Amino acid sequence: MAKNSEGRLSEWKAERLRRKMEEENRDSMVVHPGVGGTILDIVIVLLLIIVAFICVIPLWHVLMSSISDGRALMGHKGLVLLPVGTKFNIGGYMEIFNDPNILLGYANTLLYVVGGTLLGVLVNVIGGYILSRETKLRGVMTLFIIFTTMFNGGMIPTYMVIRQLGMTGTRLALIIPGCTNAMFMLLVMNSFAAVDKSYVEAASIDGAGHFKIMFQVILPQAKGMVLVTAINSAIMKWNSWFEASIYVPTQKDKWPLQLWVKQLTAEGMDFLKAQNPNYNKYLIQYAAIMISTLPILIALPFFIRKLEKGMVLGGVKG
Repeated sequence: MAKNSEGRLSEWKAERLRRKMEEENRDSMVVHPGVGGTILDIVIVLLLIIVAFICVIPLWHVLMSSISDGRALMGHKGLVLLPVGTKFNIGGYMEIFNDPNILLGYANTLLYVVGGTLLGVLVNVIGGYILSRETKLRGVMTLFIIFTTMFNGGMIPTYMVIRQLGMTGTRLALIIPGCTNAMFMLLVMNSFAAVDKSYVEAASIDGAGHFKIMFQVILPQAKGMVLVTAINSAIMKWNSWFEASIYVPTQKDKWPLQLWVKQLTAEGMDFLKAQNPNYNKYLIQYAAIMISTLPILIALPFFIRKLEKGMVLGGVKG
């Protein structure tokens, strides 16, 4: 019994010594930052705080202005960090939602965002697949796409093309043009080219055609970058208003939300001409900005990780 106790004690001491040595080795492997590294970390954190403040403060200013008293806000100068006036006021929002055109603008914008994004993704996938394949004309096609990122015909030639195609005054003029761009196509091309060629070769041996290889083999492995281009396309379509002012200037039933926001903001500045001014109309410009920005602010946090991951993966060339 004594020998068994001594053996167990020796084993316990050996195990304790082993754990202590592992902890010492682990501590020795940890690199502790010096004074310079600590200072650099502090500087980086401070810079990030400043950048975050610069990005957030304009939106906060607009939000606080939108719930202020209109008459008091007109006499206020500088940033609005708290609502101006004696009470919380949502009169600007009421003025906007009393106008049925806002809901119509929302519906039109959703149509343009969904239609333009889906079409853009399809074009990006097909174009990216073609450019990523080892063909004789790959270099020429890639050079042609890159050329368009540096030079373009301009607004007037683009309008003439859209008019000749018979799309002016229609919703197609707000969906097809601008659904994608050369940069998105190049990003998808780079992501497709990074997929291991052995997958493509195996699918080809099994008798898969180009569409099957494109959508069932390559696309699932490069969906991160495709999602990045889709999100950016949706954001651009959501914020778009200039194209609508050119292609559907008089067809107000086809106006997107952003163009209605511009219209309401311009009309809201004429309220002082009335005998009894409604100062809530001064708040329309701030409330309209918040209404048009809110959906993007809500949706972006759900996609930010996929955006970061997709941009990293898409920037790696296999």
